[in-house]
Amino acid sequence: MPEQQNVLLIYSEKAAPRLVYILKLFIGNLVGANFRLTQNEKEYTSHLGPKLTYSDSPFGNEPFIFASRILFEKGIEDQQINVFEWQGVPVFFGTHPKYEIPFDPLAASFYLVSRYEEYLPHIKDKHLRFSPTQSLAYQKGFLDKPIVDIWAYKFRQVLLQAYPAIELKAHHYKFISTIDVDSAFAYKEKGLMRHFGAFALNLFELNFKKVGERLSVLCGLKKDPYDTYDYFLKLKKKYNLKQIYFFLVGNYGEYDKNVSIESSIRFQSLIKSIADYAEVAVHPSYSSNDDSEQLKKEIRRLSKVLKREVTKSRQHYLKVIFPVTYRN
Repeated sequence: MPEQQNVLLIYSEKAAPRLVYILKLFIGNLVGANFRLTQNEKEYTSHLGPKLTYSDSPFGNEPFIFASRILFEKGIEDQQINVFEWQGVPVFFGTHPKYEIPFDPLAASFYLVSRYEEYLPHIKDKHLRFSPTQSLAYQKGFLDKPIVDIWAYKFRQVLLQAYPAIELKAHHYKFISTIDVDSAFAYKEKGLMRHFGAFALNLFELNFKKVGERLSVLCGLKKDPYDTYDYFLKLKKKYNLKQIYFFLVGNYGEYDKNVSIESSIRFQSLIKSIADYAEVAVHPSYSSNDDSEQLKKEIRRLSKVLKREVTKSRQHYLKVIFPVTYRN
């Protein structure tokens, strides 16, 4: 097959950063097309292979998406969103019913995956997070649907109908088991003062079951209830899972209750042993959201124990604030 037949040439008047980003994700990754973006009309019209126009009008009978302005903007602005149904799925950034694709899937996908609405003014919850109930997906009833993937699948069918010979890579999914270790142990390694305070609270609440359980664990008569790591390892071996453990190694605080990685040899040994069979990453503490230097400390702590670089993280309390968290 000639080389041109393997390349989807996409025409747009501008190669805006937002457009380039979403083309790589939507067309390259999800649709699976080998594509190239051009602003050269002559090159586009002379191209013998599959083509897509992303502009205000098509050149011929090639697949066409009317370009919304959001991908060519630089700032963050309120967007007029009107959700309607197309081929049984909700869509927005509508264009015109006369088009085969009556909405802009690139703009709509960018709006969702970039979390554009979280950059706009909104009411935060008590942890300063964006509440899912404020999201467009929740309010319009598609929060539980992989909507961008569905759009990509439908667009894939449009391309195959227009260009039956086009080669599109298959899109495969895989399950990754991820475990947040907020507190490595329920009772072990907590220190005398924390045990004393917990005993006092349990006695005050007449929670004698907790008192007995804590004493049994500390005396070696019972396994720590949070010590489920052997169980996870058995699951990994049984189902051949990829696992990632996110360890919280921040300072003790109201929302950060793990043991100290610097003073607990048992905690360090646990991390090292898990790193022998699974990937280990950092679980940035609640307090690190307001202190980038604290985040650096936590990454260094974990790297020192692992003796290798830490390159992944997942936020404790799923506390994400745009754009600060990603920049950190």
